[in-house]
Amino acid sequence: MLVWRGKGLLVLVSGMLGGLGVGLISGALESTNMATLLQTGITLIVFGLVSAGINYLFCKYFISKEKRVFVDEQTLQQVEVKDRSALFFIPNRIWTYIYGIFFVGLGLFQLIDYFI
Repeated sequence: MLVWRGKGLLVLVSGMLGGLGVGLISGALESTNMATLLQTGITLIVFGLVSAGINYLFCKYFISKEKRVFVDEQTLQQVEVKDRSALFFIPNRIWTYIYGIFFVGLGLFQLIDYFI
């Protein structure tokens, strides 16, 4: 079961678009006679960078950093509301770092394993 709040599904969209980018790269890499570990490492790094970049752009343009202020008519109390978009209870902005660090790290481990 997926759990999201607000525009949390943009994280999944950025992952899917990153997967499309990786599909293009891996299709080009398969035409070469490159080792499987090397191909996997490169595709993981590309997936992490493309997904993190797309998620960063989504957060920059679709998720507001500003707080909206509402006034309760009965008590005249001001209430500040900010965008709390999240996927699996993790804010969208944090997913940029997860995509970048996790998948680039996995790709680097694959490359290290290939060269050592």
